Amino acid sequence: MTGAEIYEARKQFFNDSAEKWIDLWYRDPETGRQDKHAKDFERLFSLLPLKTGDSVLDAGCGTGVLVPYLLHAVGVSGTIYELDFAARMIEINRRLHRAANIRFLAADVENAPLERQSCDAAVCFSCFPHFSDKERAIEALAGLLKPRGILAIAHFASAEGINAHHKTCAAVRHDRLPEEGAMRKMIAGRGFAIEAFIDEEGFYYLQARKKT
Repeated sequence: MTGAEIYEARKQFFNDSAEKWIDLWYRDPETGRQDKHAKDFERLFSLLPLKTGDSVLDAGCGTGVLVPYLLHAVGVSGTIYELDFAARMIEINRRLHRAANIRFLAADVENAPLERQSCDAAVCFSCFPHFSDKERAIEALAGLLKPRGILAIAHFASAEGINAHHKTCAAVRHDRLPEEGAMRKMIAGRGFAIEAFIDEEGFYYLQARKKT
């Protein structure tokens, strides 16, 4: 497959999966509630240095599983940008979340329709392996962040676990999370200082701060 064919297959997969996405990955089969990863989200948001009034880009947001936590973190004076390349994900996200301080954007992260240096933080949750051009994505995110803005990349699995899982799905079998050395080099080389790196079973977290 060509790069363009891989991209279109990936986008089609996420559009087709959008309606069932939250139930598929976040529903506890024992309770029926969508709180399977409640403790993981608690840990994630204990690490993310967000504050009231921040403008946050939720890159690769899907149907908005982070939205309630982001709203709590930034308050009514903050702004959340929900961005995803799959229009169906954004459609469902908009239907589920009605807060006035959310902006919904259907676009690739490399072409996010936002002003430069407009965000205090950019969060890539459970999406970084799916960016077609990861170096361009990091460059784009760096441009959108204010000086000393935060970039966070997170998953509820280790890099090894993520990559093994993706191999089992034809639509995303090419989508990999680079190993630690490559991630550090790619991010540090684009004007960031890495502040935290966790890669363990069940949790992955990279936090970097844009240099002034």
